[in-house]
Amino acid sequence: MPAEIWKDPEVAKAFLTERSLLIPDRQRQVEVLLRVIRFHRPAPGRVLDLGTGDGIFLTTLLEAFPTASGVAVDFSPLMLEQARQKLAKFGQRAAVVEADLQTPAWKNSLTGPFDGIVSGFAIHHLPDERKRELYREIYGLLGQNGVFLNAEHVASASPAIEQIFNDAMSEHLYQRRREKGENVTLEDVRRDYVQRLDGPANILALVEDQCRWLREIGFRDVDCFWKYFELAIFGGVK
Repeated sequence: MPAEIWKDPEVAKAFLTERSLLIPDRQRQVEVLLRVIRFHRPAPGRVLDLGTGDGIFLTTLLEAFPTASGVAVDFSPLMLEQARQKLAKFGQRAAVVEADLQTPAWKNSLTGPFDGIVSGFAIHHLPDERKRELYREIYGLLGQNGVFLNAEHVASASPAIEQIFNDAMSEHLYQRRREKGENVTLEDVRRDYVQRLDGPANILALVEDQCRWLREIGFRDVDCFWKYFELAIFGGVK
C-alpha cells in the first residue's frame, strides 16, 4: 500500500471501504486457501499474515484452526489498530507486529518456523526484485512442509486482457455500490476504479513468473490455485 494514502485517515478509511468491495468470489478464495493449507498441514501450530491490513486473513486462519497461534504484520498504524481490534477476541493466540516488507528488516522481530505464511494483496506494491527477495525470506521462515500462499493482484498477459479485467471489476463494483443504495452509473464506477488511489503504486508481475521464482527458490508443489483475470492465489510448500 502506498504510504501517502495513510497520511490522511479519512482518505485511508475511504480507500479501505472501497477495497473491501473490490474483491469478488471471496468465499471461494477462503475455501481454496484453507484447502491447500489443510492438505499439507492439517493442524498448523503457527501462522503468519504479511501485510495483514485489518487482520482478516489471520482471523480466518485462527477461526479455522482453533489450536493455532498467529502473527499479523503490517507497516500502517491505522491498519495495525484495526487488526488489533479484530484479533482481540483471540487473546494471546494472536500478536500484531509493525514492520515494513520493503526491507529485509521486517523479519528481525519474528522467530520461525511457521507452518503457514499468507499474504493478501500487499506484495504487488514491491518492485519485482524485492518480491523475489521477500519470497526467499518467507522460505527461510517456513518449517518443513510449511505452506506459503499469496492472494494477489497480478499482471495481465496483454492490454486486451487487462481491459477485460477492468470491465469485469467495474461491473462487480457497480453492482455492490448499487446494493448499498448509491446513485452511480457504470461509467462513473469504471472511472473511479481505473483512477483508484492505489493504481500508481501497483507493480504487477505475471503469476507464471512468480510461480517460477518460487520454484527456483526451492518451493515444491507450486501452482496458481485460483485465478480471476488479475486476481490470483498462488504459492508452494517448503
